[in-house]
Amino acid sequence: MHEKRKVGYEDPSNGAVEESAVSSDEGEWIQLDMKLIDWGYMDFSRTVRVDTTIHTIKEVIKTFHGGRLASLTVCKDSYQETNELRFDKLTLKECGFNGTPNKSEAPVSTLHYDFTPDGCTDPDPILMC
Repeated sequence: MHEKRKVGYEDPSNGAVEESAVSSDEGEWIQLDMKLIDWGYMDFSRTVRVDTTIHTIKEVIKTFHGGRLASLTVCKDSYQETNELRFDKLTLKECGFNGTPNKSEAPVSTLHYDFTPDGCTDPDPILMC
């Protein structure tokens, strides 16, 4: 029988930990470099377990941007429709991400994302310059 324990991702900016229950034998870590397309000033990284769901990753991105997003698109490796991570219930492992048991040696993968802020239906011509 597998022992359950709380695991999740660490947010180095405020120390918060998103927790979920997983089996103790699933302990692979990966570092995700999250890059907002067209604006490098908003790039950030998080180290997470590969059993983290896409929904949780999207929540991390939403929280990073203040929590109010109308739409969010996340892609693996490059921002292309074929690389979009659409199914929120899948884990990173199920989406092809591989990690290592040692958190300090976690491999780095890149997620590219784009979003529309809540309450913003039309592009602002000032911001599009």
